[in-house]
Amino acid sequence: MIKTNEIKFISNNKQKTNLKIKDNKINFTGIPNSMADNILKASSEGIRHTIEEMDKIKKLVIINGSPRSDKISNTYKALMAEKEYYKTKYPEMETTYFKLPRDMNGCYNCKTCIPLCVQKGDNFKDIVNSMADATDVMIGSPVYLDMPTPQTVAFLTRLNSMAENTDRKFFANKAIHLVSTAFCSGTKTCIHAMMGACEMLGFTIKGRSTREYIVKWSDKKLRGGLSKNDSIWLE
Repeated sequence: MIKTNEIKFISNNKQKTNLKIKDNKINFTGIPNSMADNILKASSEGIRHTIEEMDKIKKLVIINGSPRSDKISNTYKALMAEKEYYKTKYPEMETTYFKLPRDMNGCYNCKTCIPLCVQKGDNFKDIVNSMADATDVMIGSPVYLDMPTPQTVAFLTRLNSMAENTDRKFFANKAIHLVSTAFCSGTKTCIHAMMGACEMLGFTIKGRSTREYIVKWSDKKLRGGLSKNDSIWLE
């Protein structure tokens, strides 16, 4: 995870504010050193407290976009491994798990969502209700032709109803975690597609943090767009 200790002072006033640093003393033009130091100290403590609170996962909603049964789904295994990883860091973390149905429909742009999507017959409403007080959301999808699964894409498009009708406030301060699984390639493009959607929705993107859960395969299935003429089997 990328963190920064940089402190930026932002002024909305039209009048120019000058910041001077001398002998490790910070002073705004016209403000005594003691007052400027107090401003810096208060800002530093406030930012540090905010970072600590944002980093602390209190409620994690886990969403699995794999169409395979959880008994054989590698995406499910990876999501559970991630959950256990965070559980070791935050023992009191609350978790809720959802699996997207294979037949989940995407957004129809029907203009009738106020603000929740009006489509029925799936667990979209239950997921959104659980996300309402979540601090973090984790979405996992296997790679299907270098893309997320259809139900994962459909789910993300449906979330746009909550973004547009709440001015993206529904997703404010909710950190997004993305998981992608594949036998050989495509995880980067899959995550890139999901990340682009989550950024548009308004999720908080804290930084880059990568972990890999690797299972060695023993079959001879061709992967990564290879043909039989491209492959050389090493015994």
